[in-house]
Order: sequence, then C-alpha cells, then structure tokens
Amino acid sequence: MTMSSIRLLFLLCFTFITIQIAAQKEAAKWQAEIDQEIWLPFTQAYQDFDGKAFNALHSDDVLRVGPWGIRQGVDYKQSNLSGYRKNKKAGKQRKIFFWLEHRQTTSELSYEVGYYKVSITSQAGTTDHYARFHVLIRKIDSQWKIVQDWDTSSINGHQVTAEDFEKGADRILKF
Repeated sequence: MTMSSIRLLFLLCFTFITIQIAAQKEAAKWQAEIDQEIWLPFTQAYQDFDGKAFNALHSDDVLRVGPWGIRQGVDYKQSNLSGYRKNKKAGKQRKIFFWLEHRQTTSELSYEVGYYKVSITSQAGTTDHYARFHVLIRKIDSQWKIVQDWDTSSINGHQVTAEDFEKGADRILKF
C-alpha cells in the first residue's frame, strides 16, 4: 500500500467518523425535543386522566394497536376521552414509568421501543401492569406527534414482568 493510499484511507475513515458523530449529536437533539414535546406531556396527561391533552399528542390518523385490536384516528381518540372520564370519575389513580430500549431518530421521524409500568390504585388496592411498546413519532407542522403506537404484555409467549422492567431501571425517563 502506498503512502497516498494510506492517506486516502485515513481521510475516508476520519470523514466517516466525523459524519457519524454529527448525526448522533443531531439525533440526541431531536430526542431531547421528543422528550419535552411527547414523553413529558404524555406522562402528565396519562396520569391526570386528561384525555384532551393526551389526544393532542397524537396525529389525527393515529394507528393504535393493543390486545383489544386496532383503533384509528377519531375512534381511538373518542375511546380515550370516554375511558379517561370513566376512570377519573371512579376515583382511580395511576402512575406510568417507562424507559427506552431503542431509539432511531431523524429530523422528521423517530421509532422508539421500550418498556412501561403502570401502577393503578383504586379502592381495591394497587396493581401493576408491565408491557413493551413500539411507537412511531413524526414531525407534523413543526410538532412531534405519535402516529403509531403498539404495545403487548407478552413477548414470544412470556409475560412482561417487573424483572423485565427493572432491567432498564437506570434508564427510566425522569421529568
């Protein structure tokens, strides 16, 4: 290998590494925006049973998939409003905690995978529910919006448990 070939190889490697570092910094900036525009208000609205604020975080044509099936757009948002009213009226309280296992983010899209724990308190006591989620977030009119949301309480036939959730305890989002 000639000296000029070595220099070219070094220059290409240096350029590639520089581009990768810049892309990671940009992704971190967008993820910080998403944390403030989506995850912080999501947590608050969910815990307060504020259906209107919760729905505002989702696109008008959001696709929501859960164990009960598929809901989309207005149907999903209406079910949130009625369910949140019902649970608030019943005097229930809930807290949600989550951590992100994977995040792939560009200036317009973010695909986020993680785990959550919901603690629901009612007159009967407190129960905890654990699940894994996949969320697609898109920037629409300069605002991040959830456009697709899927979660499950079992993976490959195994229930998501407190132990699964605790694996990411050091990454639980704190606001």
